[in-house]
Amino acid sequence: MKIERSVGEQLKLDCYGQCEKARICYVASGVTMDEIDEAVNQVYAIAPAQWENIPKHSVEILHSPGGGMVEIAVNYREENYSAPKKYNGKKEGDRVWHVEVHARQHQLKNARSLVASYSFDGNNPPDPGTMVDWNGCAGLGSNSGTLNAYRPEFILSCTATFSRKKAQANSYLRKIAALVGKVNSENFHQWAAGEVLFLGLSGSSVFQGKNGEELCNMTFRFSIRCNGPRELDDKVIQNVDGWDHLWGIRRYRNGQYRLICAYVSRIYERAAFSVLNL
Repeated sequence: MKIERSVGEQLKLDCYGQCEKARICYVASGVTMDEIDEAVNQVYAIAPAQWENIPKHSVEILHSPGGGMVEIAVNYREENYSAPKKYNGKKEGDRVWHVEVHARQHQLKNARSLVASYSFDGNNPPDPGTMVDWNGCAGLGSNSGTLNAYRPEFILSCTATFSRKKAQANSYLRKIAALVGKVNSENFHQWAAGEVLFLGLSGSSVFQGKNGEELCNMTFRFSIRCNGPRELDDKVIQNVDGWDHLWGIRRYRNGQYRLICAYVSRIYERAAFSVLNL
């Protein structure tokens, strides 16, 4: 029996170029049917204990073409190595978009309008304007309450399939982190500048794609507020960007609080979302 190293060698590298799994092949010649187990044991015994700093793990027969020839492989991997699972049909560049629309609770200090008023002492009730739970006092003694109200929230998410190298690259993840909490400065997938707030992302474990490559799914989440007119008390303010904040100053005049001026303040920094590669 004669055992020689063959040219067969497979290495699996991680995103940093380090070997995490290897397969080294040998050919045993002059092997009879009764000597196959012995050939396997000899190959495992003569193979180095480590390959690229990865420990020897197992041995297997790859091919036995006959004529006393047997091709045997020695596998190197860590005990806790977990091979990526097959994920049928996925390939790098795939994009799947999802939409969620639901209600979100927030604090409300002013109603849209006063629907009715009632008096129980024979006098005309004071006009609260749009205030709620008002104490009926004017000037410094005036106090009003807040309500738990609901408004629609529009969540947009995209699950993007990247190569493992791309998804785990520190340079890419740093760029993503820098965009969290920012609003798009230019059009983003048919949404105008000012309408999209980036909420962050979550990533999947590594899996094997359609073509055998190592992939990761990255799910990006965004919150949408449309640009357009806004109402403040009985005033309509045109062309307010979705994530800008509209507010005003009210003064107590003629028995009620009235809006005397309005402002639009920018709360979120603007940034280009092109770095997301979506």
